[in-house]
Amino acid sequence: MLCPNCQTLGLAWLLMLGASSVQAASPWSWLSPEWRRIETARQSLEAKLLTLPPAPTPQVTQRLGWHSDYSSSPDTVEWMELNLGQPESLDAVVLLAPPPGAGAAVSGYGFPLRFRVELLGGGEETQRRLLADYTQEDFPNPGLLPVVIPAQGHRAQKVRITATRLFREDQRYLFALGEVMLLQGPHNLAARIEAIGPSHAFASSSQGTRPDWGRINVVDGHSVVGPPLGLRSSPSLGFRSKPVSERMATSNPWVTVDLGEVMPIEEVRLFPAQPPQFAHSHGYGFPVHYEIELLETPESAAHVFPSPQSGGYVASPGDNPVVIPTANARARWVRLKVLEPHVSNGSVVLALAEMQVWSGGQNRALGKSVQASDQTEGNGWSPSALVDGFASGADIVEAPGWLAGLSARREAMQGLKVLEARQAALIRGLQAVGWGLLTLLVGIMLLILLGAYLRQRRIRQRELDDLRQRISQDLHDEIGSSLGSIMLITEDALTTARDGEVKHDLQEIRDTARQTMDSMRDIVRLAQTGSYGGDDLVAHLREIADRMLRGLSHTFSADEVSPPPMDLRRDLVLMFKETLHNLQRHAQATQAEITLRRGPGTLVLTVLDNGCGFEPENASSGGMGLTNLQRRAAKHGGSAVITSAPGQGTTVSITFPRHG
Repeated sequence: MLCPNCQTLGLAWLLMLGASSVQAASPWSWLSPEWRRIETARQSLEAKLLTLPPAPTPQVTQRLGWHSDYSSSPDTVEWMELNLGQPESLDAVVLLAPPPGAGAAVSGYGFPLRFRVELLGGGEETQRRLLADYTQEDFPNPGLLPVVIPAQGHRAQKVRITATRLFREDQRYLFALGEVMLLQGPHNLAARIEAIGPSHAFASSSQGTRPDWGRINVVDGHSVVGPPLGLRSSPSLGFRSKPVSERMATSNPWVTVDLGEVMPIEEVRLFPAQPPQFAHSHGYGFPVHYEIELLETPESAAHVFPSPQSGGYVASPGDNPVVIPTANARARWVRLKVLEPHVSNGSVVLALAEMQVWSGGQNRALGKSVQASDQTEGNGWSPSALVDGFASGADIVEAPGWLAGLSARREAMQGLKVLEARQAALIRGLQAVGWGLLTLLVGIMLLILLGAYLRQRRIRQRELDDLRQRISQDLHDEIGSSLGSIMLITEDALTTARDGEVKHDLQEIRDTARQTMDSMRDIVRLAQTGSYGGDDLVAHLREIADRMLRGLSHTFSADEVSPPPMDLRRDLVLMFKETLHNLQRHAQATQAEITLRRGPGTLVLTVLDNGCGFEPENASSGGMGLTNLQRRAAKHGGSAVITSAPGQGTTVSITFPRHG
C-alpha cells in the first residue's frame, strides 16, 4: 500500500503529464465531473458529424462576391440588400463567405463579426422583421461552410444583411459576402435577381474590380460550396457532343430534353461536367454563350431565355450549377442551344453533367428522353447520363437539406472548438492543481528533511555539549586538583624556606599556579555554560575584575545585556582580562572604573584608570597589546580604542555590535 505522500506525488504527476494532451481524455474522466460532461458532449458532436454531409472541396471561380469599402473602424455599419421584386415566402436565408482567390486570402474572408438579417416589404415605410440578430457578441467565423438562417415561411420582398462589426484585414476593416441564397422549397429565389439585373442588388458601398467583386456576384450561383452532391459515386460523366475541330465546325451543338407533356417550367438547372481527365479545367465543355428554348410543340414559337450575364461580364461557372429562371413558361421540350461554344484543345465541344427541369417543385427531366445534334457514346458519356440524377462524381441531392447539413456541420465543428477550449482551460486548472500539489509535497519533504537535519544537529550539539562538560569536568577535577596541590606544596615550602632566592621562586610558582587556576576556571566556566544570561555575563566580568584587581580600588557598573554569542563572549572575556592585566602590570594606578553599557545597537565595555598614562603611538612597543585587542574586536565587526596621555591615566573602550 502506497504512503499518502507517494499517492499525492503520483496524483500531481498524473495531473501534469496527462494534461499535456487534450485528446487523451479518458484517463482524466475520474478527476473532474466537468471533464466527463465535456467528453460526453464531444462524443455526441463527433457522432453527429458522421451523419452530416462532408465539407465539399472549395470551388474555384472568378466571381468571388461582393466587397464593401475599407474602413478604419471596426464598428462602421455596412449592408447588402436584395430585392426580389415582389413579396415571397422564404424558408431560409443562406450566407456564404467568398471562395479562396485573388483578394480573398483567408478562409471566411470578409464575413462580419457581428450582424443582423432583416426581412422587409416593398416600401421604405413597411414593417421590418428581424430574422436573426448576432450584434451582441462576435459570431464565429464560418470559414467555407454556409450559415443557414431559418425564415419559417415569413413573406418579404427585400432581405437586408447589416454588419455592425466588420472583418479585420491588417489595419483596415471590411464586409464581404460570397453568395446569398433565398430558399423557397427546392428553389433559390436569389437566382431571379441575376435575371432581373444588378439594380435589384443594393449595398451601402462597393469595392473591387469586376468580375472578381460586384454586387450581382452575391446571387450569381458561384459559391464556395459548389453543387449539392451526395455520397453515392456516379456511374457516368454526363452528356458530351462530339468534339469537332474549331476550323471545321459549321454549326453549334444543341441538346433537348423531352418531358413527355406540356407543363409550366419554373427553372432550368445546368450542372457542368467534371471529367477526371480534365480535372484541371473547371467547367469543361460548358458553353460561353447559350440560350434555353422552351417549346410546347415542335412547330410552336419558342420561349427563349438567354444565359445569365452577371453585370455584363461572362465567367465560367467552374463546377457550380447554373440556374435559369423561366417564369413558369409552359413547354414540353427544353433545349439548350449553344451560341458561343466552349473550345478545349482547339475543339468545339458541349459537355454537361446533368440538366434539371423544375416544375411544381420537382425535377421533371429525370429519366426522360434526350436528343442532341450529335453525341459521344462510351467512356462515361451518353445522352441518358444527362438526366440520370448524377453529376460527374456523385449523386445530386436537394440543395436546402444539403445546405442545412453543412450549416449543422459548421455549428458542430465550432461546438467542438468551444469544448476543446474548455478542455484546455480545465487542463490548465488541473496543471495548476498538479503543480500546487507537487509544490506542497516538495515543501513537506523539505520540511521533513530540515526537521531531520535539525534533529541530528541537536543530537550532535548535545553530544558536543556533553563532551565539553566532560572535558571541563576533567580539567576542573584533574588539572585543577593538581594546581591546587602545587599551591599547597608551595605554601608549606614557604613556611620553612630560609633562603631568600628560593623563597622568591616559591612565591612565583605559587602566583603562577594561582593565575593558571583562575584562567582555567574562566575557561571551564565558558565551556560549561551553553549561553549566558545578562546577569551571568556581568557576574563573570565582575568576578574577573575582583580577582585581578585585588588590592586596587575599583568600581564596576553594568546595564542588563542580552546574552551575546559564545565566540563573541569568549573574546570579550579575553580582551577584558588582557586589559586588566595591562592595567595591573603597567598603569601604576590606585583607582579604576569599569562600565558595561548597552548603546543603540552596540555593547560597550570601558576600563578607565588614574595611572601614569602613556603615548598610544608607542603602545605596541610599550607592550600594551593594542594590536591584539583591535584584531579580536575587528573579528566581530567591533573596535578597540585606547585613549591616554602621560600623567593623565588611560581609558580602554571596547565596542561590539549588540546581538538581541
